[in-house]
Amino acid sequence: MNQLALPMYVLSSLTSIDQFILFIIRRVAAGVRCNNIRPPDHPEVLMSMVSHKTSKWLRNPLPLLMPFFALQYFASGFCTPSSVSRLSVAKNHRVGEYGLRSSPMPAEVEKTEGGKYLDEKQVRLHSDLCYRRPFLVSSQISDVIRMQLIQIHSFVIKLEFCKAYLNEHHKSDVLIPFTNAFSELGATSAKKNMWMGGSYSIVDAEVTDISCNAIQIEATIEEGGGSKKEKVMVSLDSDPVSRKDPTLPQIDPLKLKHASKTPIDNFCRRMIRLCNIVKAYEAAGKMIQMGVQLGGAGVGKLHDDMYLNQVPHNRYVRKYFYDMAAEAALDATVLCSNKQLTNRMKITAMFPEMNPSMDSYRIGTLLELARSIAIKLAEQNLRVRVCVQGSMGVGIFTGVPKQLNGVHTLLQRMDWESGPGEENEGMVGDYVNFGFVGKEHVIDFKSGDGDNPDTQQDDVFIILCPQNMIGVESSIFGRLSEMVDAAGDRPVILVNPELTDKVSSQGQQSVRGRQQRLDFENSFETIFQFKNIYFSGTSYFPILGSVVKLGPLEPWVAHQRRDLVNDGGEVYLPMYASETMPESEVLMTTFSQ
Repeated sequence: MNQLALPMYVLSSLTSIDQFILFIIRRVAAGVRCNNIRPPDHPEVLMSMVSHKTSKWLRNPLPLLMPFFALQYFASGFCTPSSVSRLSVAKNHRVGEYGLRSSPMPAEVEKTEGGKYLDEKQVRLHSDLCYRRPFLVSSQISDVIRMQLIQIHSFVIKLEFCKAYLNEHHKSDVLIPFTNAFSELGATSAKKNMWMGGSYSIVDAEVTDISCNAIQIEATIEEGGGSKKEKVMVSLDSDPVSRKDPTLPQIDPLKLKHASKTPIDNFCRRMIRLCNIVKAYEAAGKMIQMGVQLGGAGVGKLHDDMYLNQVPHNRYVRKYFYDMAAEAALDATVLCSNKQLTNRMKITAMFPEMNPSMDSYRIGTLLELARSIAIKLAEQNLRVRVCVQGSMGVGIFTGVPKQLNGVHTLLQRMDWESGPGEENEGMVGDYVNFGFVGKEHVIDFKSGDGDNPDTQQDDVFIILCPQNMIGVESSIFGRLSEMVDAAGDRPVILVNPELTDKVSSQGQQSVRGRQQRLDFENSFETIFQFKNIYFSGTSYFPILGSVVKLGPLEPWVAHQRRDLVNDGGEVYLPMYASETMPESEVLMTTFSQ
């Protein structure tokens, strides 16, 4: 009996929708048992089974479930309303990763000067696939099974879209290089072309099957005046077959687990690694766009119409950055408490109002950012100490960097809404405190004696803009390293640090101890970054794009700023993505294409 079709005598024996759905569920469970796989308890486990390791019908369940979907057109004629619950889906709704969402599909992407997100043909294809009539689901089937069916249906459709998109747009820059790098055909080509170049060449490649773990490519090979086709399997976790070819480390399992919350993001992120290995940098940016377009979690996506060239910025733009940085700090603190992330962290927010090298620098924006991060952490019952470096130097050359002049005083005088009857009543002085950079400002728990209450220890340290100064005894390295050591395993978050050496007399910041200072600087892991890119290092207008990392487990994404036609606004298009900070040469290559 054909596994991909339901025989008519089976359909005729089912007298109700309930029996029909139960039959499908039993059929799925039986197929799972036949493949010696334990039936899944979680939707993510079931989603991971859509792979080449399982049977053909499980990889492509649509033919099996198609009769079930088809019954929506005539079920009302023989089923009572009590036996069926309808999930109404209007045209402005879409099927999301975890069920039906009420948010509208992305509108047709506006044309921009020099490009657009994905071409309109692909957007229409996705719309045609996702706008389906309502599902009919039995009221006796649990919500978990119903959501699993919807998730499988949605994810399979998205993978089919990825297959069509790769075949139409990325044969030469992705599929053929994938075949050469990650399959034995590439090794065979290298051997046969060693003595006579061009005698064996892969001239075409097409995705014939796709899953969440691998893609199957059918390659067209020309050899000796003839041509043939061969199918190869490329795992999304592949390394180059030839050891001579450069490779990249595997993605951190913790980051992959985070991306697995939205399966299409997991697929795109692993594809980005493969694209970087074969130097298909532009395609890596397209993978980010595709994940956003297919209803992912919005990895690497930035708001449109921020107009950062306009100073002062709009309040909603500032709040947008404050909220992102505060959320990233909280996520990183949770990961640190679970021993999944180092306690040495840094946040880099370098939009125009936060860039001290520009005349648009606004000290109030720095203070508001620090306040947002501190309050976000304090709301989780964490005690936060916000620190600013004190005076450094010798004699008449004692002072603080111009960027931090008066910051310590302003921090304590700004409105924290911590007074009686206010929203954060009692927060300052209990959960939020202030200090300077140095080990003496790390407060540990001390038991009280008699009338003195216990001294509570600080849980998180936020250090604003630590930096070196020009002159003798003007290096922040000593004080900062002592403070980090005294904090132990508690999170230390640097905001906009500048730990590079400065020219000084007596060679204090020239040669001696430089490697030690570099190692200390590199020990801090970026948990959030937004940094604008400009056409040149001396001109800050107009903005070319940005390099961002929107969370401790998120990838690095480079955007190019584009103006919409007819003064329709501006957008930030993802152009490149990787697991490490993009190099300037790669950015220039990507932006120039």
